[in-house]
Amino acid sequence: MITALLAASIVVAPLVTPAAERGSVGAVFANQTAFSARCLGFNTTAPTTLAALAERSLTALGWGVTGALGPSFTQRSVLQALSTAGAAYIYSHGDHYWDAAEGERSSGFRADSGLCVDAARVVASEIAAARSGLPPATLVIISTCHNGERRSKVPAAFGIEKRKVGPGEAGPRSFYIGYVDIAWQGGILVFERAFWRAVRSGLSLGAAYDRALLSGFSPAMLTPNWWGSYDALATPPRALPRLAPGQRYV
Repeated sequence: MITALLAASIVVAPLVTPAAERGSVGAVFANQTAFSARCLGFNTTAPTTLAALAERSLTALGWGVTGALGPSFTQRSVLQALSTAGAAYIYSHGDHYWDAAEGERSSGFRADSGLCVDAARVVASEIAAARSGLPPATLVIISTCHNGERRSKVPAAFGIEKRKVGPGEAGPRSFYIGYVDIAWQGGILVFERAFWRAVRSGLSLGAAYDRALLSGFSPAMLTPNWWGSYDALATPPRALPRLAPGQRYV
């Protein structure tokens, strides 16, 4: 667990999981430097609060948790963690960045790395490459600006289709949450506290999302969006091994 370490901004080394355990670990990363007084001119506890909330909730739901808060949240550390994770929570700045490898704009988020500017950008194609052979993630929350927009490529990088499967309908065991346009900390804090509280109470991820919409945040501060299966639950899936080339999960 990383709760006791978050306040000290100490990284928990990504777990080295055998094939039988892949997909049962949750990754929690939060960019602290970019939201510090050194970079913004004022202090905020939002990164620490949100990361601790995600970690406590995933742990309560049965996930093993790895991750980092602050400078240890690097491009390398997050991709290593995401390469085995079945759930992910990322708090940072996000946008649709130029992806030199793909020759077009992709989507993603900034690592921390202790930098106010010019920190590495983790884009969807890198996440997809790191996760090659893994089944779709169970739960992904990209708590940044812009990654809840239809054009975001991050859901697909986690194997989650951009479609909404309603209550009672058969669908994938996955759920993705992102925010449209600018996402303000005040709104994120209210929404995510309510969401995690509802998930821990046993609600499906879609029902928890709907409960969080009623939490009282200002629509001027936040526009949440989701894709996946409304009835999906946030518990770890049955462990599945990494696929060989040409194989697929059925």
